[in-house]
Amino acid sequence: MKVIAYIRVSTEEQARDGVSLPSQRDKVAAYANLYDLELVETIEDAGESAKSMNRPGLQRALELLNTDEAEGLIVVKLDRLTRSIADWQELIDGYFGEKAGKQLFSVSD
Repeated sequence: MKVIAYIRVSTEEQARDGVSLPSQRDKVAAYANLYDLELVETIEDAGESAKSMNRPGLQRALELLNTDEAEGLIVVKLDRLTRSIADWQELIDGYFGEKAGKQLFSVSD
């Protein structure tokens, strides 16, 4: 199965330090390898809050799902996608629900 990984840190300080993004990148790559998933791309949002889904990296990841360039999305933790219940419902209905047919993988959750 072709999958993309989405990684995110909230603050510019976290992005500059690079501790969190490389760690997330390693974890999603290891997860994909463990479950024999073809990781086609890792997309990141550095210094972007989960308060809104209007983030360049997330929008790119969702577009890859829409165009069937990937069949699934891997995140380290679900809160990397969103912390909003309304946004969760939109993601489930539009991408990961039964009708949408894409898979969501979380390393930690």
